[in-house]
Amino acid sequence: MSYLANLTVKDVEQGPLPLKDILANSLYYAACETDGGVVKDCNTLNRDLGVKSFIYADYALGEDRLNQELNNFYGYTVFAKRNILKSELIPNGWNVTLPPGLTPQEYMIYCNQFKKPFAKWVIYERVPEKGEDFGHKRFSLLYIGGEGIATYQALYWSNNACPKVVAIIQPGHSFGNNWADFTASDGYFNWVIFNHPNQKTPIQIYFGGYMEKEDYEDFNWPNYNRIREIEHYYGPNRNNIGYVAVHEFVGKKIEYD
Repeated sequence: MSYLANLTVKDVEQGPLPLKDILANSLYYAACETDGGVVKDCNTLNRDLGVKSFIYADYALGEDRLNQELNNFYGYTVFAKRNILKSELIPNGWNVTLPPGLTPQEYMIYCNQFKKPFAKWVIYERVPEKGEDFGHKRFSLLYIGGEGIATYQALYWSNNACPKVVAIIQPGHSFGNNWADFTASDGYFNWVIFNHPNQKTPIQIYFGGYMEKEDYEDFNWPNYNRIREIEHYYGPNRNNIGYVAVHEFVGKKIEYD
């Protein structure tokens, strides 16, 4: 049984952060804004993967806007929430390891111009009107107002964990606010994922964005094959604009629990 089932409001608001449970079987989504499409897919078509923990990171959204949109997950309501301290996320400490070719000076210039950092943990519960076929009874969202590459390394490297799934969806590296191209197979985000000290890698990757299908068919990360396309990821009324597909790792089985 998932640890989520027995959580009380007091557990969430006043208890110790169950960091190991949150990181296990998690989905990591950097440059996410407030996109809930991966939650819907993991609740339904990708349900067998067992992902009930979502870790979002975005340095441009800001805590005020997140608070305004917390109750916007269709079919779910906020069961409990609280702000999280940095020390709770990296209890073992963390020394940043920058990707090759990136200097500390460059990194600080890129990443010190956005919103104030924050972290918030939210437990969502399915509304009574929706049944089991709609999605999991509960899911966890840990939203971090921080830069995606550093957040991945701090959370997963320092805690000897790995997300089961990573989402790279419209990360905004062209005319958006992202300082690096998260989609590039030789980019900084790829480097931090594939240079985990214990050689752990995600089982699946969601990849896509707002444009048409042909703009997202060139995902070329080594050892990942496209296994499924998500129909109407952005809703049925977008005139088929927007495309997201699921890619799966080809190689040895990795245990994440």
